[in-house]
Amino acid sequence: MSEPSDWELALAWQDKQPGAGDALISRHYREMARFFCNKVAHGDDGADLVHQTFLGVLESLPQFRGETSFRRYLYAVAHNVLHGYVRKRYKRQRERLNFFELCVDDLDPASPSSIIMSRRQAQAFVDALRQLPLHDQIVLELRYFSGLTSRESAQLLAVAEPTLRSQLARSKDRLRAAIAARLTAPPTAAPASVSLADLDAWAAEVRAQQGWKPDGPLEDDA
Repeated sequence: MSEPSDWELALAWQDKQPGAGDALISRHYREMARFFCNKVAHGDDGADLVHQTFLGVLESLPQFRGETSFRRYLYAVAHNVLHGYVRKRYKRQRERLNFFELCVDDLDPASPSSIIMSRRQAQAFVDALRQLPLHDQIVLELRYFSGLTSRESAQLLAVAEPTLRSQLARSKDRLRAAIAARLTAPPTAAPASVSLADLDAWAAEVRAQQGWKPDGPLEDDA
C-alpha cells in the first residue's frame, strides 16, 4: 500500500485524523528547519518559526484545494512567517520591507549565525550569506543547502526559471564578493580570490557538519 501524499496527509490533519499532522510535520520538518536556520537573529528563533509555519499551513488549508504542489504551498507559508518575523524585529518597522534589499544583518548586526563552522573559510561563507539581501540568501541556500535545481527553486519561489537563473548568477557574484571582503586581512592586503568551486566546497562542508542531505543532486554551474 502506497504512502499518502502530502495533500492527503494535510487534509487528514485538517479533519483531525490521528497521526496525520505528526506524519506530515515529520516529513518536512528538517527541510523547514534548514530554511530558517541561517535567517534568524537568535538560534532559538528557528524552531519557533518552523512551528508557526506548520500552524499556518493548518490554518490556511481551507483556502487551498491542491492546485499547486504541497511543497510550494509550504514554502509560501514559510515566506509569510519569515516576513512577519523580520517585520517584528526590524527597527524601522514603518518602512516597506523588501527582501530584495533587506538582509539578516539589518535585524541585529551583532547577532551571530546559528551555524558555527570550524574553518574560517566555511564560516565566512555562512556569515556572508547573512549580509546579502534576503531574497539572494534564499535563492543561494536552496541551491547550496537543499540541492534544488533551478527549475525546482523557481517553482517553489513562483518565478520563471530564466529569472531564477539570472537571480542565482547575480547572487553568487554578490556572495563571492562578500566572502572575499571577509577573508581579506589586513585591509591593505590583496583581495582574496573566491571561485565558484570554492562556494561548492564550503557549502558541502556546511552540509556535512550540519548533517544536511541535499533534497536532490546539485546542479553544475553554468
